[in-house]
Formats: sequence, structure tokens, C-alpha cells
Amino acid sequence: MDAQQPVRRRTQRERKEATVTRLLDATIAAIAEAGYAGTSVGEVCARSGVSRGGLFRHFGSRLDLVVAAAERVAAHHLEAAADHLAAAPPSDLRAALEWMRGRHRDRENVVWFELMVAARTDAALRARLSPVAERFFADITRLARRVPALAGFPDETLHLLVSSARNLLDGETISRTLVPEPAVEDARLDFLADFAQFLAVRRTRVSVGGA
Repeated sequence: MDAQQPVRRRTQRERKEATVTRLLDATIAAIAEAGYAGTSVGEVCARSGVSRGGLFRHFGSRLDLVVAAAERVAAHHLEAAADHLAAAPPSDLRAALEWMRGRHRDRENVVWFELMVAARTDAALRARLSPVAERFFADITRLARRVPALAGFPDETLHLLVSSARNLLDGETISRTLVPEPAVEDARLDFLADFAQFLAVRRTRVSVGGA
């Protein structure tokens, strides 16, 4: 019988990373289920199994923890998008928009909705979250450049299209919790795809006319 291999003890860095992951996962789950106001330090500790002292050894304040959770959600969103584009690039604009809608409706993405609404009246949260959101939205636009149907769009036009679609799908995701309209929602993707095509054609005409 083979001798049992000794169990390797985790390093201090590995233990720290595991604790931080538990805290961030608990914070994300709490915000998604209980909202920003309901995500207290006590709630996060209860969900993660980490003591208050343990939490504050890694995060200086509740605000630090919440912002780190927002950064984690953004990173997950971008990683999922990059993996999808590498594995199965959407065949056309509508397919790309349909996938984008799925990401907006993802349970984890609800964290961004909760925090954006809370930031409207919480100056400290707004100040910390604004640069995170700015980087996140810029990264989304840069990733959109990898969609074959968008590859030729000028930067200004691409930003207009992606930001418009992002804001529209954000609003749709929130409003449909009260008034779902499946037929309208389906037609909305056609509208967005047509809008993108209109932008592409108009930009081409302007470029040719100015040449």
C-alpha cells in the first residue's frame, strides 16, 4: 500500500487570498440579495465565516470592502466576455447584443445596479466608485472592438454604440422586474442592431463625403 502523501500546509499568502475571496464572495452575495444598505459588516462576517477582526485585517472599512467587491464583479464580467469572444465570437451584431444582455441580467451584475443607485445619494461611495466604473466601462468598449461586426467602427462611433446599449440594457434589466415585456425586449435587440448598422452607414457616408 502506498504511503499516504503528507498534506501540504497552505502558505500565509494562500490563507490570506482564501480569506479575502470568502469576504468578497460574501459581500457580492449580500449586495445582490439584501442591497447595499443591507450589506453590513455583520452580514458579511456571518456569510463568510470570518470574524470582524479578520475582516478589518484585510479591509480598512466597509466602503473599502464594497469597492473591492465591485472591482471583483467587473473583473468577472470582463473575463467572461473575453473568454466568450475567444471561444465563440458572435456571428453578427444582434448575437453580440443578445450575449451582452445575458451578462447584464447575470445575478452578479445586480451588484453594479445596487451600488450605482446607492452612489447617487452617498457621496463617499460615489467618489470611490466613479473611477472604478470609468475603467470598467472603458474596458467593455475595448472588448467590443474584438466583435468582428464592430471591428471597423471608429472609436467615437463604437463608444456611442456600446455606451447606448449598456445604458439601455441596464434600464431594461431593472424595469423588467416590475413590468416584463418579452416581445418588446426581443424587438429591442433588433432595434439596437439596426441602430448600430445606421451608425456604421452614416459614418461611412460622412467619411466618403469628406474625402
